Amino acid sequence: MAEEFSADRREAANVARDLKAVRAALDGGNAGALDARTGSEKVDEAVRKFFAESSDNRERMNALLERAAGLLDALVEGTGTLDGSLADSLTTGTGGT
Repeated sequence: MAEEFSADRREAANVARDLKAVRAALDGGNAGALDARTGSEKVDEAVRKFFAESSDNRERMNALLERAAGLLDALVEGTGTLDGSLADSLTTGTGGT
């Protein structure tokens, strides 16, 4: 049954890191405000309005990215712990035990 489940821990860690980077880039450290400066007051107002009205979607996307990254981090940690425990339990002792 073990051959039916496998995980590339390195790749899972890379994807988790990438998801965190996407989340940080979307947040930009300032998810609550936008300073639109295009040179046109009409365009600036339209951008600010779009940004304000899309906050629910950004919040949901932020939560989903955070959850996905957390699940991948847990996968990496859990499979590492499991691999270590299995290796420890299957190791034969030397010295007459």
